[in-house]
Amino acid sequence: MSTPEERLTEIQTNWTTISSAHGPGPKSQQAMGELVGRYHDALTRYIHLKVRDRHLADEVLQEFWTKLLTGKLAGADRTKGRFRDYLRTVLHRLIIDHFRVRKLQPLPPGDLLDASLPDEDFDRVWREAVLNRVWSRLETYQATTSKNRYATVLQLRRDNPKASIDEIAERLAAIVGAPVTPEAFRKNLQRARAKFIELLVVELKETIHPTDNADVEAEINDLGLGRLYRRYTSTGEA
Repeated sequence: MSTPEERLTEIQTNWTTISSAHGPGPKSQQAMGELVGRYHDALTRYIHLKVRDRHLADEVLQEFWTKLLTGKLAGADRTKGRFRDYLRTVLHRLIIDHFRVRKLQPLPPGDLLDASLPDEDFDRVWREAVLNRVWSRLETYQATTSKNRYATVLQLRRDNPKASIDEIAERLAAIVGAPVTPEAFRKNLQRARAKFIELLVVELKETIHPTDNADVEAEINDLGLGRLYRRYTSTGEA
């Protein structure tokens, strides 16, 4: 049986997925479905943030998915680094092209940033998408693992940041219909946070290349998740 570290190194990155999505057969269709499902909501939110005209925003999105589905975005170079940077660059170019073709007035300064500069809108949307996917992974893990309540425990702590461990333990006891001691809750909370970070690393390893620990930590910090990472990897805070 492979170790967790070995399993992590076997995870395909989306650089692999986007290339395989343009081949023939069911595997290609599955890869394309994964891409569309994973990024649709995040990209839609981002385009509507950048292009305030809903009709134009929908046109940009339609063109993006058309290019993806027809293979015109194939050939992405996985050695370039982060898949989100690639997607952001593609979307920026599509927006600019739409304004040029339509001979529209340029957007206010700062709305279309240089691709080499940080884009807070894109990073925020991507960060929220990543966290939502990690929560979904944690909920799936709870649902498929016997006697596991990591998602419930972590959500109780997140939704009640000022409550004492005794109070939250009582709330969990009411949910599960069985006594829960504060110490038992504390231990479960530590394990839940560790699992959340594990799943966060899994999620990020699917969107960056290379996937060394240093690269994962850099992506965590670049997405503004450093504080969450440090808090969830600390064993002293409940």
